[in-house]
Amino acid sequence: MGSYGDLSFVTKKDQNPVKGIEFPVRSTSTGGIFSRNFNEQSVKDGLIQLIMTQRGERPMRYDYGTDVRGSVFAPMDSLLVSNLESSIRNAIDRYEPRAVIRDLQVIPDEQNSSIDIKLVFSMKDNVFFSDQVYLTVNPQGVEING
Repeated sequence: MGSYGDLSFVTKKDQNPVKGIEFPVRSTSTGGIFSRNFNEQSVKDGLIQLIMTQRGERPMRYDYGTDVRGSVFAPMDSLLVSNLESSIRNAIDRYEPRAVIRDLQVIPDEQNSSIDIKLVFSMKDNVFFSDQVYLTVNPQGVEING
């Protein structure tokens, strides 16, 4: 058994827990700088961070991210949807190898200048698990719905 602050977990020789920083970033109750998460939640948070990072925004890793945030003011047509789906799929394939995309929908809302993203994914090492990410991107910011 291992421990991290007030968090205890069991490890087995054949099982390595996936660890990550929780999103959104916040301090822990034990006085740490960042709270942590494990396994499926780590992958979900990684996907949200990847999708919401504008390509070119991260120093020394200019190809990390997608074009979602920069597309809010673009003409909402089928070409935009196709480009965003491709951008998201390529980013996940390259930077989040733990995830397998089961379903991806990009739904533009021209009236409200917003884009809804619905992503269903599973983990590569656990295909029986699936989870969902729902994001709404608009000029005011991002709303995480699931």
